[in-house]
Amino acid sequence: MRIISKNTLFKLSLYGLSFIVTIIIINSIIMPYYVSGDELKVPNVIGMHKDKAIELLRDLNLNPIITTSRYDEKYDKDYVIFQKPLPNTYVKENRKIYLTISGGLQTVKMPFLINKSVRDAQITLQKLGLVIDSLENIVSDFPPNTIAEQQYPEGMELPVGTKVRLKVSIGPQIGKIKAPNLIGKSLIEAEKILKNYSLKIGLKTYIYSKSLLPNTIVDQQPSENTLLNVGDSINVVVTLNK
Repeated sequence: MRIISKNTLFKLSLYGLSFIVTIIIINSIIMPYYVSGDELKVPNVIGMHKDKAIELLRDLNLNPIITTSRYDEKYDKDYVIFQKPLPNTYVKENRKIYLTISGGLQTVKMPFLINKSVRDAQITLQKLGLVIDSLENIVSDFPPNTIAEQQYPEGMELPVGTKVRLKVSIGPQIGKIKAPNLIGKSLIEAEKILKNYSLKIGLKTYIYSKSLLPNTIVDQQPSENTLLNVGDSINVVVTLNK
């Protein structure tokens, strides 16, 4: 019969005691941490203002963290639009709850449209995500078919998709148009400008010039701002080069 030494018995006793202590630790500390009543049910904070959501989560011993903000059409600015973990999930105390916050509707700055053609105004607004709501014709000093008034001032922040009312010039009072400034313009440019005013080029007088390009207008009659009738002509002095 084999005799077990005292040293071996001591070691076996020590191993046994260590095993028992380990079991006790697992049952009393580790397992309760994972399966005990310390788990919390994550509340639904989607649709709450961020301050109220943060307060609620902290009161439940959870750790709210705002991760990002993005534009959202459904929720107003500073309201929670997403959370992780999801609502009704069970988590431990002090668990991080990640929140995505609404930045509200995306906005753009109202551009300056005065004196632009209706087509140019439409293209400019479309690029920004704005829409022409209505066009109203009015008498004004601006050339016909150009924007004379805009509903919102330049630089005003507007939500994307906003409808904008514009007023379109039909020119000055009926039968009267202010002569535009043609000096310094090329003959081709002047003809285009006058066409927009329902005017036309009249008598052309040519002079020689070494410093200016050919067909540059250096004088006009009638002068700028003279009241003319629709269809009137403006006489011009145009340069030539030898």
